[in-house]
Amino acid sequence: MKYDVVIIGSGLGGLQCGYILSQEGYNVCILEKNRQLGGCLQTFTRNNSIFDTGMHYIGSMDDGQVLNNFFRYFKLTGRLKLRRMDEERYDIVKFRDKEYNFAMGHERFIDTMQGYFPHERKALLQYTSKLKEITESVDLFNLRDSSYTQTGYLDFFGIGMDDFITSLTKDETLRNVLLGLSPLYAGIKDRSPLYLPMIIHSSFINSSYRFIDGGAQVSDLLADYITGNGGTIMRKAEVTEFIFESGKIKAVRINNSELIEGDTFISNIHPKTLLDIAVDAPLRPAYKTRIRSIEETTGAFTLYLSMKKNAFEYINSNYYVFKTRQVWEAQNYTPETWPSGYMIHFSPSSTDEKYTDAIIVNTYMKWDDVSQWADTTVEKRGNEYREFKSERAGKLFDAIESDFPGIKSKTEAWFTSTPLTYRDYIGSPTGSFYGMLKDFRDPLRGMVMPRTTIPNLLLTGQNINVHGVVGVTICSVLTCSELIGIQYLINKMRNA
Repeated sequence: MKYDVVIIGSGLGGLQCGYILSQEGYNVCILEKNRQLGGCLQTFTRNNSIFDTGMHYIGSMDDGQVLNNFFRYFKLTGRLKLRRMDEERYDIVKFRDKEYNFAMGHERFIDTMQGYFPHERKALLQYTSKLKEITESVDLFNLRDSSYTQTGYLDFFGIGMDDFITSLTKDETLRNVLLGLSPLYAGIKDRSPLYLPMIIHSSFINSSYRFIDGGAQVSDLLADYITGNGGTIMRKAEVTEFIFESGKIKAVRINNSELIEGDTFISNIHPKTLLDIAVDAPLRPAYKTRIRSIEETTGAFTLYLSMKKNAFEYINSNYYVFKTRQVWEAQNYTPETWPSGYMIHFSPSSTDEKYTDAIIVNTYMKWDDVSQWADTTVEKRGNEYREFKSERAGKLFDAIESDFPGIKSKTEAWFTSTPLTYRDYIGSPTGSFYGMLKDFRDPLRGMVMPRTTIPNLLLTGQNINVHGVVGVTICSVLTCSELIGIQYLINKMRNA
């Protein structure tokens, strides 16, 4: 069958593109290689506990805030089961054995931080002022009339986050605390651009929420809307070949068999994976070389804890714990110093407000740590891999126990994932959590735009623009605007 638009991959960006275009009357088909939709929105259940695989919390969901406005258009506002996080300490950075609370709201954040750093109010004011400046520089972040000449936000891709923080204050501890959310973007001292961490923090400082019973509810709702609009969603439909004709894509082949034809194709898969499949794509050699040369962000080892009933009280905050002298050093672990820190998330349940039954712990893990099993598949990696995961889980468990005494005894069962798992389920070549690395020293090299030189191929997803729910949502709007116009879409979203 032939479709108006064929979307490859059902991550958040692919589903949002499917929603936008099916709403506009396009005959849409989404192809997903896995059984479950959603990419990083996927959840799984073990021991009756629901675990998120990637979407641990979202920001700016209060009335009038950016994600709330976007989600209103997607008919998600009011239909998601959410829990608002602790206003006084939605995030907690633990550095050198002391806890520092990140509070919601710019003024509350400043006042809270000034309590730890009494003489640093000026630095904190400058920090929050830059947060506001960066978010104000993006038309779509504010659903403002589109200005094709407004490119001020691009300047922030050419400034280093570490350079900016260093310019604010001489207080080394404050610098590290302000960098404490770096696991949200796999930050690197000499690489991370100012734009990325600031747009992320700006989203969460406005308001922070967790999904009750997991983030898959987002993909479930979007999928229902798409099929309700007449769209088609095909699961276990892996794209294995692109068919080109006269410089355009005529069709894709799924599972080495069936052909799916389309007028326009949107790729929601990793750009490098796209190039691996579309080996004959009529793209410029320089473009292919640049895409392949972009480094990947560091991956993660995740420990999923299924808790005993009524054993561990729910904590309405995230912890970012560092075991290093400097926050930036967290990725530079050795076998002896791993884990160098971790992020811990406590999942809220619809059946019990007092206790949690699921805890998720993420820590850095390099691809090299698991590359010896690169040619294996899920559940078929052998005993050495299982022993490796068990040994690493034990080390991480010990680190958590030192910060949350008794957590081991309150755990019913535990499960793990590595960069190999993320590679196989979300399609990132080396299992990176946040896709391709952005580098302020050469910002243009890491930028991948929605439009390609193939006239009917568009890109979307976390590698286009920036990652995270807000970043991917903005990207889906930019991608679809290539077909229906940016100002038209902005007006639709403002009036939703």
